[in-house]
Amino acid sequence: MVDKQAEIRIIKFIEKSISAEELDQLSVWIEKPKNIELFKDFVRINYALNYNLSNFNKEKSKIKILNKTAEIKSKSKVVPFFKGLKYAAAIALLILFLSPFILKKIFIKSTIAQVESILPGVERAILTLENGKQITLEKGKEYTTKKVKSNGDNLVYSKRKDSKSNKPAYNYLSIPRGAQFVVELSDGTKVWINSESKLKYPVSFLKGQPREVSLLYGEAYFDVSHSENNDGSSFIVNTKEQDLTVLGTEFNVKAYKEDNSILTTLVEGKVSVTNGVFSKELTPGLQSNVNQKNESISVYKVDVTYATAWKNGYFRFDKEPLDKMMTTLARWYNVEVVYENEDKKTLVFSGLLSRVNSIEKLLRNLEKTGEVTFNVKNNKVFIK
Repeated sequence: MVDKQAEIRIIKFIEKSISAEELDQLSVWIEKPKNIELFKDFVRINYALNYNLSNFNKEKSKIKILNKTAEIKSKSKVVPFFKGLKYAAAIALLILFLSPFILKKIFIKSTIAQVESILPGVERAILTLENGKQITLEKGKEYTTKKVKSNGDNLVYSKRKDSKSNKPAYNYLSIPRGAQFVVELSDGTKVWINSESKLKYPVSFLKGQPREVSLLYGEAYFDVSHSENNDGSSFIVNTKEQDLTVLGTEFNVKAYKEDNSILTTLVEGKVSVTNGVFSKELTPGLQSNVNQKNESISVYKVDVTYATAWKNGYFRFDKEPLDKMMTTLARWYNVEVVYENEDKKTLVFSGLLSRVNSIEKLLRNLEKTGEVTFNVKNNKVFIK
């Protein structure tokens, strides 16, 4: 797994926004053999390639790098921050580990026929109170009561127990397409909620009872306040056909309406997954798949960074069919996807893409494979 600082530098390198100092630091980091493979994987994924990078001719690649470096020096407008031999050498060291195929594809011109400006999602949510009143939460708007406060970027509930009633009051947080939001519950649990999702939770948890919330649909990342800080109360997440019981942990749950499976990925701690028929325990690095059709629960060892990338500002896809990739992108960019060629749905890609970029940048990366072209018009993405 790549440490956070190295990951940030790799992303900046990929997006050509890295500084000279950061590039020097990255070149030192990549000198370690174990980091070379991590770097190659990141670059391979970013350019949506499914090609094996282990078998390529380094000498031929080096010649291509030197030629490309000379070309860059003579075209300062392309990458204005390329200055000095040390900087060029650092770039050559990094790119040396790329295949000739990537070197060729990185610089080709996009074939996107027409791309309108479609910006990425923002922090936005609809808060529904117990009485049915709805409040729009978004940047620039503050909302404050005795129980909750929002600065437009997140929602924070007051830290208290409700001991006056045996029945908790519930709020709902709905995240539309093209948005995401963070809520901190009254017990200190933080929940990052992805696009097109809805969470139900009590305004305050009852003392001596399990802390229970419901992910009605969609995707959310939970950082649960430990039971030791909440009178020993366990934390339960209900989804369609699945219940999760935890004491204090971090995990991601994906349960969109159209999905037949519920995916739970554990980052830290331990959780128990049950569907009313079977039960499984997860430890860090494991993902459960609750199949709603045959009522089975499967458990796999996974790279958790793929499941949690959205929360950290990225899309990460690993050998994903194009139709599933575009479904994910459509939620974040709030666009409609139209296939002019149905055969393209089954094309398999990998990708590391920043969620802060416009959709044009993401589609250009996919087009560099030469397998697919896009046309964006009237908030629709046409694929052919």
